[in-house]
Amino acid sequence: MNHKNDIEFNFFAEIKNPSTYKQLFPRRKIGLAIILLYEKVIAGNFTDKQFTEKDIHNAFVEVSKPLVRHQIEDYSGYIYELQEYFLDYDQESQKYVFKDYAYKFCKHAKSTLKGALSPTKIKKLCNSIIKLLKDINDDDVSELQDWLEIHYKDFEPKLREQIDFLEKQIANSVEQLKKDASFNEQKFIDVLKGVEDSLDNAREQSKELRSAYEQTKTIRTLLEKREIEDDYVNDLIIEVNSFIGYVNLRLNTIDKKLQRIQPRIRQLFSTLNRPRFNSKVQKFIRYVLNNSEVKIVENKKTIVFPETFLIPKIHFDTPNFTMLRKDIELFPSKPRKVINYKQNELIITSNKEKVLNKINQQKKVSDWEKYIMSEIELRNYVNLSSIFYKILNEENDVQVATTSLFNVVKKVRKRGGLSLNIINELEQNTNFKNISLWKMEVTKSL
Repeated sequence: MNHKNDIEFNFFAEIKNPSTYKQLFPRRKIGLAIILLYEKVIAGNFTDKQFTEKDIHNAFVEVSKPLVRHQIEDYSGYIYELQEYFLDYDQESQKYVFKDYAYKFCKHAKSTLKGALSPTKIKKLCNSIIKLLKDINDDDVSELQDWLEIHYKDFEPKLREQIDFLEKQIANSVEQLKKDASFNEQKFIDVLKGVEDSLDNAREQSKELRSAYEQTKTIRTLLEKREIEDDYVNDLIIEVNSFIGYVNLRLNTIDKKLQRIQPRIRQLFSTLNRPRFNSKVQKFIRYVLNNSEVKIVENKKTIVFPETFLIPKIHFDTPNFTMLRKDIELFPSKPRKVINYKQNELIITSNKEKVLNKINQQKKVSDWEKYIMSEIELRNYVNLSSIFYKILNEENDVQVATTSLFNVVKKVRKRGGLSLNIINELEQNTNFKNISLWKMEVTKSL
């Protein structure tokens, strides 16, 4: 199956062409005119979303406020450039309409600035594409490719966009706090409360996005179960796994930001409120001293507080209880039935096997660790990625291979004279097509 075009497309080489870049990303004045027209189209100001050249000129006039007449000639040049990606001209009606790129350009900019968070919608989309994936037969590679290229590729940017919105919301909250720091104390406290509420909301939305992320793990599991021999489809599956890792990294970063910011805001709250609290305590003490008096009641001095002051009740009368002893001879306890529990030999055997397997697994991990470290000592170099696949081939146990490499990496980092290099190059093995890892090398200093 031929999945690639005969001619390789070089995106950077194409876009670095000055005319192409200018047509895709117009200068500020032209871009603002396009956005102004877009807003009018969305508002329904133009019939059938068509507009005339005069409408375009008016948009340029509104955003640039020209003072000289010769600038009208420039507008024709702008319109000519915009016809490459933004505008389409109908010769018959002599009117313009937006091309798809113009809608995407403006819509993406608007949604980025507006930042509408909708984690629940993302979760529903995720459930929808999972259902479609489950309906695809294991041997139907063509349907799976369509799912990866169409349905999943449409879902991926929406999840990434939601994470961007959440990060922007947190950044805006912190920026607002910095911006409003010059207000008086009361106003600043109000701003602080608003920022804290915003961050609490961001934390809840982060949890919802985390829930949607958990659904992507289901996608990864469903894809890993399939045995695909098509290299192109396998590359698409690798991209899915890479994106899932990217999402997890972004969400962890957001959680760490919230964990750093929120305690500091609470500490700031406490610092700002402490003088006010002390002032209230002083007023209360002064009020009690000024409005209370000492009277002699039953030959004892008693402080009489103001009538409006509620006196706390400190002492409570202890009630008297009558204790009745139960006579065992008169009221003997009922004999308890002794229950003999039978041991389930099957469960005992199963548990023993699990323990023995675990012990055996730990021994294998220890043996492989010693082998890898001895190879480093002997050869002064070792390719950890190759050894990972060697362990998989011999042990057929991913846990043994992963734990062995993880323990070796920890030892290498703690031990002097050894260096770990991670190269941006994927190591793969034909026996394990769904597993890939970066090339990792350990070298010993001579």
